Amino acid sequence: MGRPWRPFASLRPTWLPGCTLSRRGRAWRPSIPPCPTCRRKLSEASCPTMASTTSRNGARPATGRRRRLLYGLGGGAAILVGWQLLSLYLNPAIMASPADTAVALFKLAWGSKLWIEVLITLKRLVIGLAVGAAAGGVLGVAAGLEARLRSFLEPFRWVGMTIPAVIIAVLAMLWFGLGDFTVMFIVALIVLPTMYVNTLAGVLSVDRRLVEMGQVYRFPRRLMLTEIYLPGVASPALAGLTLATGIGVRAVVLAEVLAAMSGVGHAFSRAMSYLETPELYAWVVVLLGLMAVIEFGFLRPVKRRAMRWRKAAE
Repeated sequence: MGRPWRPFASLRPTWLPGCTLSRRGRAWRPSIPPCPTCRRKLSEASCPTMASTTSRNGARPATGRRRRLLYGLGGGAAILVGWQLLSLYLNPAIMASPADTAVALFKLAWGSKLWIEVLITLKRLVIGLAVGAAAGGVLGVAAGLEARLRSFLEPFRWVGMTIPAVIIAVLAMLWFGLGDFTVMFIVALIVLPTMYVNTLAGVLSVDRRLVEMGQVYRFPRRLMLTEIYLPGVASPALAGLTLATGIGVRAVVLAEVLAAMSGVGHAFSRAMSYLETPELYAWVVVLLGLMAVIEFGFLRPVKRRAMRWRKAAE
C-alpha cells in the first residue's frame, strides 16, 4: 500500500531548531523567525517563546513602555492645561490656578502640618484597609469553598454593597462617636464587601478539573488551598485590593471630614470652611500623591509577584 494521502501535509513546514527548510526541501523564508517550541509560524504576540525572548532582549517592550509613558504624560499635561484654562475663566474663590496651588502646597510641605496630617490619615487608612481586606478575603475564600456559607452571607453582601458610604459614616458616628476608631471602622466596613465579592469570584473561577483531580488524589486541605485555589484567586483578589484601596482613600477622607478632628480630610474641610481655595486644592493634590504612592509603590509590585507565582503554579 502507498503512503496515505494528506492534502495539506506538503503545505505545512516542520520546523527544527535552526532549520528553515520545509518538508519538500524548498527554502522557506518567513518574515518572522521560526519558533522551535511552537513548530509553526506565529506572530510575536501569540507565541510565548518569542515574546519571552523579546522581553529578555528588552527592545520592543521598552519601546512599548516608553510609548505608554508618553501617552500618560500627555494625559497629565492635558489635565494641567484644562485646569489652567478653567482658573482663568472662573472665580479664584472656587478655582485656584495650578501655580497658586503649588505655592500653597510648598507652604504646607515647608512646615510640619502636612506631614503630621498625612501620617495620621495613612495610619487610619492602612489599619482600616488591612482589617477590611483581610476579613473580606477570608470570608470570600470560605464562602467559595462552602455553598451554605455563601448563601448565608448573601444578605450581608447585599446590604454592604447597597448602603451609601455617607450613611455608614453617620451610623458609625452615632454608635462610636468621634475618633480614630470610628474612622477605621468606616474604612473597614466600606472595603469589606468589595474584597469579599472579588475573592469569591476568584474562588468560583478556579478550574473544576483541578479541584476534582485534587479530590481524587486526596490532597490535604492545605495543599488544595495553596496549590489550586490561591493561584487562581490571586489575580481577582489583587484587582479587588486595588479597587478597595481607591474606595478606602475616599472612605477615610469622608470619615475624617465627618468624624475626626485631624487628618487630611479634616484639613480639607477646614480649608473649605475658611475659603482657603489654594490650600483646599493643595490637599487634593496630596491625596492624589498618596494614592499614587500606595498603588505604584505597593500594589503594582505585589501584583507582579502574584502573577509570577500564578504562572509558576500553572
